[in-house]
Amino acid sequence: MSTPVGLPGDATSPDGVEALRPQVAALVSRSTDGLLGVRELLDSTEPLAALGVSSLSLLRLVDAVEETYGVFVDLGDRTLHTESLRGLTERLVRLGAEATP
Repeated sequence: MSTPVGLPGDATSPDGVEALRPQVAALVSRSTDGLLGVRELLDSTEPLAALGVSSLSLLRLVDAVEETYGVFVDLGDRTLHTESLRGLTERLVRLGAEATP
């Protein structure tokens, strides 16, 4: 059984994930006080923690994500520490986050 994919431009489609990724990368960069650049994050497939995103930065990131996109991110979910930017973005899309203009 395949998973349905949304229409192009729909937040559940691959296009929706790609539209949101640069915005999430910018939030990660700000949450790390610029330790990681947006381009570096977009090019990486490594988990955020492996790139040096600290627990404090993750807290700041979750606050920013919740405020920006109006979605709830469970800090108790340990996978937050092991996800890459793409994995985090896909999770946010599943939670209902959409790219902002």
